[in-house]
Amino acid sequence: MSVIDSEVDYFHINRKTAWSPHNVLMAGSKIDIGGASNPYFSYFEKFKKTVPVTNSEDGSLLQVPGVKFVGAVARGDIHSDNVAGIASDILKHFVAYLRELIWEDVRAKEFPHLPSRQRCIWLIPDMEGVKFWINRIGLNGSDFQVLRVRGQGRIHTASELYLLGDSEPMEESLAKARKYWLGVVEDHATKEVIFEGRLNVQEIVSPEQYA
Repeated sequence: MSVIDSEVDYFHINRKTAWSPHNVLMAGSKIDIGGASNPYFSYFEKFKKTVPVTNSEDGSLLQVPGVKFVGAVARGDIHSDNVAGIASDILKHFVAYLRELIWEDVRAKEFPHLPSRQRCIWLIPDMEGVKFWINRIGLNGSDFQVLRVRGQGRIHTASELYLLGDSEPMEESLAKARKYWLGVVEDHATKEVIFEGRLNVQEIVSPEQYA
């Protein structure tokens, strides 16, 4: 079993958003992770992917389910100046949803001792990683806080290179999922760390350290 060393520090980027279960944290805060779906997977559980469409008859705004919207555009029933961008967003949504279902199924059946991506929190091993993710997510200083944390629980290091990102045969997806859960990391830049257990916030990192 992969168990986190309670004396090793990691970092976590805590988003200040309405959907974050932790919102703003302080040094000394304790966070229990794993008892419920995390905000990322909760989105797939609770929200429907829709596209706002103006009703030509009365001007009201309709929320059309994503796949239905693309089909209506293909038939000429709905006209959109941004159909390519909307369709791309819908495809990314369903690819990510399918990935999380497949990856969790493989984990539960073959690697049950590892933390679940559906319930985990993401950790970062060093400050270079913090800078990388702040830039990649596109955060600004008022949107988040960087926490230095220590924890006790289950941890897994894997490569996002093996996450499903496009249409492919099922056998290929299953092979990637197994490499992910086996912890195969060939490129340090693709490394991600997931954790379930109790985190202790040691410090709120000052922005000067990751600017």
